[in-house]
Amino acid sequence: MNENNNNNNNNIVLLKCVSQNYEWGKYGSDSAVAKLLKGYAKECSDFIKETTPYAELWMGDHVNAPSKVEYKNKELKLREYIDTVQQEIFEKSQSSSIRGEIVEKRFGNDFPFLFKVLSIRTALSIQAHPDTQLAQILFKKYPTIYKDPYHKPEIAIATTPFEALCSFRPLLEIQSFIDTIPEFKNSLPNNLIKLDDCKEYLKSIVTSLLKADVLLISNNLKELNRRLNEKREEERDELDTLVLKLYLQYPGDVGVFFAYILNYIVLKPGEALFLGAGEPHAYISGDCVECMAPSDNVVRAGLTPKLKDVDTLGDMLTYRTGRPDLVQPQQRPDLSLNNYRCFQPPVDEFQVEYYHLDGNNCKNINVYSSKGPSIVLVYNGSLAIDNKSNQSNNQTLNHLHTGSILFVPANTEYQFIQSDSSVPVSIYVASVSNRIFNKNNL
Repeated sequence: MNENNNNNNNNIVLLKCVSQNYEWGKYGSDSAVAKLLKGYAKECSDFIKETTPYAELWMGDHVNAPSKVEYKNKELKLREYIDTVQQEIFEKSQSSSIRGEIVEKRFGNDFPFLFKVLSIRTALSIQAHPDTQLAQILFKKYPTIYKDPYHKPEIAIATTPFEALCSFRPLLEIQSFIDTIPEFKNSLPNNLIKLDDCKEYLKSIVTSLLKADVLLISNNLKELNRRLNEKREEERDELDTLVLKLYLQYPGDVGVFFAYILNYIVLKPGEALFLGAGEPHAYISGDCVECMAPSDNVVRAGLTPKLKDVDTLGDMLTYRTGRPDLVQPQQRPDLSLNNYRCFQPPVDEFQVEYYHLDGNNCKNINVYSSKGPSIVLVYNGSLAIDNKSNQSNNQTLNHLHTGSILFVPANTEYQFIQSDSSVPVSIYVASVSNRIFNKNNL
């Protein structure tokens, strides 16, 4: 990894980031995470093992896997690097902030977001995340389970077809499945009442399933799996196929029944899903770029051997019904939707921009400076970055390629320049949401 020695606070610097090898990740070279690791650190390529799952790539300053910067012959965690350079700036009697003044007022010294790439082979747990108020309560009561007092909104931007369960199906659909799927019905109490209050009725279904006898659930799922497997392949619908897949991955797990409760969606590449507090969801398969508030708070319901906090989950879910709305990307007036998209969910911590250099009408793009810090991920292709604010650092940025990851300080102007017009370049940039800067301008 090249060393970043210049003291200028507008330096764009390379990051060394960490992968997570969770069991649900894709194996070896099938994983987008492994491909990125091979790209940004050639010394890692010899250690990519075809039998190892490469599930997530973390980019940011989360305590469990902080990104690092080589600076003055030392390898510093991102927070240490920011604090070190910020102190050097103060010693020179300069007033500029690497994090940005508004960001520091809003988030202090905490890095506001965690940026990830996910490559999913088997389904993640059915889960939801608490809002800030509940996160503080859970952290105070159960600090060994809920390890920080923060909320965890997140956005997933598909880079391949991406399967997920998300939010509750329309109530009539759920009731229809209860009436027509005997194994599902037999897993619920006989006295389950169709309440007029949609929220309370859904809550009774969820909590009844999660508190049901484990052997009852296991036997009913075994019978459901047998019955669906007896169907001829051409007779199976999309939902049958999903249930069989989930059962194969998690036999006997109550989470398989949630396929009849939650919406099944398949995102196309470039589509994005935002998940706020209390929205039940499970990622099933595919690759995505993800950004979130830097929290680890997860309340699980199924498709997992981990703790299922049934009472907390039952109380915290929104119980909104209907298909979730996708995040509609914003455009720049000077660029087509093919070359630029900004995904800005309704939170202050983050937004994600997508840039595409196609070698035709778009070989370079000026990046608007952000008033907060950013992380740049070169997802595919080779390029150079013209760091207009600091010409002396350009040598480091002339030969970037798939897997290069960079930290960009606040108020830094730069430009993406395609190196080879025959190879398209795809770049994702995570930054603090413009929402907080617009608020401060009001």
